[in-house]
Amino acid sequence: MVGGLAGFFTAFLAVLVLERFAEPRHPERPILHRVSLLAAMPLILFYLSVFMVTYRPVFATLFTIIVFLGIVVVNNAKVRELNEPLVYSDFALLRQAIEHPGLYVTYIGPFKVTAVILSGGASILACLVFEPPVVVRDTAAEWIATLAYFLVFFGAIYAITRGPLRNEFRQILKKFGASTDIREDVDKLSLVISLIFYFFLAGEQDEAVAISERNEREDRTRLLQDGTSRPAVVVVQSESFFDARNIMTKVPEGFLSEFDRTVSKARYSGRLRVPAWGANTLRTEFAFLSGIPDEALGVDRFNPYLKYCNKPVWTVASYFRSIGYRTVCIHPFHKSFFRRNRVYPYLGFDEFIDIQDFDESDKLGTYISDAAVTRKIEEKLSDSDRPIFIFAITMENHGPWRTKRIDVSEAVLNATPRRAKNVAQYLAHLTNADAMIGRLRRVLRKQESGAVFCFYGDHLPGFSKFFNAIGMNDPRTDYFIWHTGPVDVKRRANVSADAVNRMILEAFVAVTSNEGQRADERKFGPQEAGRSI
Repeated sequence: MVGGLAGFFTAFLAVLVLERFAEPRHPERPILHRVSLLAAMPLILFYLSVFMVTYRPVFATLFTIIVFLGIVVVNNAKVRELNEPLVYSDFALLRQAIEHPGLYVTYIGPFKVTAVILSGGASILACLVFEPPVVVRDTAAEWIATLAYFLVFFGAIYAITRGPLRNEFRQILKKFGASTDIREDVDKLSLVISLIFYFFLAGEQDEAVAISERNEREDRTRLLQDGTSRPAVVVVQSESFFDARNIMTKVPEGFLSEFDRTVSKARYSGRLRVPAWGANTLRTEFAFLSGIPDEALGVDRFNPYLKYCNKPVWTVASYFRSIGYRTVCIHPFHKSFFRRNRVYPYLGFDEFIDIQDFDESDKLGTYISDAAVTRKIEEKLSDSDRPIFIFAITMENHGPWRTKRIDVSEAVLNATPRRAKNVAQYLAHLTNADAMIGRLRRVLRKQESGAVFCFYGDHLPGFSKFFNAIGMNDPRTDYFIWHTGPVDVKRRANVSADAVNRMILEAFVAVTSNEGQRADERKFGPQEAGRSI
């Protein structure tokens, strides 16, 4: 068993060394720092598990090192592009990364991915072919040691995740002081330990539950009486939208003119603090729908759809459904992405329209166009025989922004700093998002019962290198809430994404009051209507 022990110590030392290369990096930290042993333990268990199956120490050592190296490579790519280390919920996206490599591999680097896979595969294959096992098992009885190891291993995992030791184990983990600030925790606990702690601590967030229950109680008193006007409510979460004029060398005439025109008439508008940078649309999406602040979700803040939303959660959609609205989500991508098809019924949606409801001709560049999503919203507005709430999540301006993905006007190209071609592609798509705003505003103005229209960006585009080069470090996007009828209040308010749905409900109440007064005026005349109010 000398070979097994040698492989054990080799894997242990390799993990300690590689862990120093994980971003955010702390070069001043010694190799044997205060959590070195704790950080290496999961990989040691991984090594032992591979060794107990194969009894090939070289194979187990190389496989352990390759797996950890892959984790470090992916982590560093995420830090570079999204300013955030790897978190436990990212592993749930592995299947999505395989099915939709364009959304992930580009950011890691095709060369790095190919190099790790090929070198790792060749090393593993060579070991399996040329390295003889240190223990040859010819009979069933000789597998008893391996069987006993895995019975203890998986039994312990079950006991601390679903069994009698679950609560005690969670309390032990909490004593280590995981803060849910991933950069702080990687510094304090190491990358691998943060991944494991977050996995075990996910799913139960008392503060988030309390906020959800409070919102639900409040909205039980907001039910409308029979005969009250019910305006259409349309919310668009626009992919990577923000007012990009701040990063342009000069602004072309008419750029974002529809956005400006709507903001000038909006009840609310301003900068929007979002819980994501460059990706992770679902975080902003859930914050808006639920009204739960990012901080209240604890470790579930990174992907609330993974564990937290495996049960009904109050949302603005569930409120509208409770007062008789038809609730529709439109997202021109695959509905299984981020498990939306599983969690959206829990979030109050009657219908989920995904990419299957669009044609190839609806694409512009890589994804379904904003114009096609606008047409789908118009169809739903005209077809519904009930008041309707529509939540649309666009895809047209999703990265990566490859060269010649869309035609770029000379004016936009000239206005792009450093003439960065990928940024020019983004800005060209941004003009289509602006056109969407104008078209929807005109459509909603014609709704007989009035309308509320909210539009906001989910996060900044993934231009980490470009933003660093120009000194751009403001992660906020932009939003507005516009409605038909007179606007008694116009406020420029910088808010967080979780606050927007309450502001929409305030605008909703204003529209129902306006439309109710108009109905009375049509029925009784202005003077009598004023007395009835």
